[in-house]
Amino acid sequence: MKKFLKWTKRIGLGLLSLTVLLLIAGFVFERISRNDAEKISPDGGFAEVGDHRLHYFKKGNRGPTVVFETAFDPAGHLQWYNIQQELPTSYTSFSYDRAGILWSDRGHNPKSGEEIAGELHLLLEKANVPKPYILVGHSFGGTLVRFFVNKYPEDVAGVILVDSQCPDDEKYLSPELFKMVNQGLPGGFLKFANDFGLARLMFKNMFPKDKQYQHQNSIMPALLYKSADAVLEEQDQMRSIKKEASKIKSFGDIPLYVLTAADEKRYDSFIKDGKLKSEMINAWSVMQKDFLLLSTNSKQILVPNSGHYINQEQPKVIENAINDMITKTIVPQ
Repeated sequence: MKKFLKWTKRIGLGLLSLTVLLLIAGFVFERISRNDAEKISPDGGFAEVGDHRLHYFKKGNRGPTVVFETAFDPAGHLQWYNIQQELPTSYTSFSYDRAGILWSDRGHNPKSGEEIAGELHLLLEKANVPKPYILVGHSFGGTLVRFFVNKYPEDVAGVILVDSQCPDDEKYLSPELFKMVNQGLPGGFLKFANDFGLARLMFKNMFPKDKQYQHQNSIMPALLYKSADAVLEEQDQMRSIKKEASKIKSFGDIPLYVLTAADEKRYDSFIKDGKLKSEMINAWSVMQKDFLLLSTNSKQILVPNSGHYINQEQPKVIENAINDMITKTIVPQ
């Protein structure tokens, strides 16, 4: 028995020593990686917004301006990067990194829907992009778009919601399913992983492995150490942001397109219980249709063979929707 305890103690000490060495190696690796990341040239430009700078990526120089708002996501403007390459430069396309994400400074403004909309509006003014704006919001970005439309309706020519999050989804879901889909990221673990080099490995291939996403797959994990805290902060404020967004019930007659993912298998890897999966599909369908009530001038576009990230799986649908809205809502100069 004593011999067994002796070997158990040795094995335990060995495993502890190995863990400490791995953590030290991870910590050093993370510091070297961060130093290398500081040398990466930004994709676009910067503008002062209050006490900090926001990074943006712009193409084209004529009106209108298509403004992209990203989901709850550490990739910032990178989620729209490929789509912007494909859009014509006869009008302007504009994506950006919210405060604290990728190349944008965090600043001191709270992470509220009102403040995020205010920062974006000021950024557009400082970047001197032409009005009016067509807002394109994916998922959580669709929720944030509501605040912008509510504050600056005179500047908005149209809105495109891309498989948007529903701010009052609790009304549509059973308590069990609501808890499941709103459980969020494990903040404590991710902060630990971010300090010891694990997070950048976990998110190494967040985008498809196709050659066209090589840029995103190199930049996003390299700058994740900057983005992680801001994303987790947005998660902490998510409930409050959704509550305030749910009070915004109307865009008036501003043209609205609702793009909805329609792949029946899109929840297979996330929800294993067949009953809950069926509930989610049906509830999501109702939520998306109810978005049409936001405007008296709205239409829905179902996107077959696509999951939640339509911008990666069916980007042409988004491009076509943008071009169609510009054709129908903007009078040629």
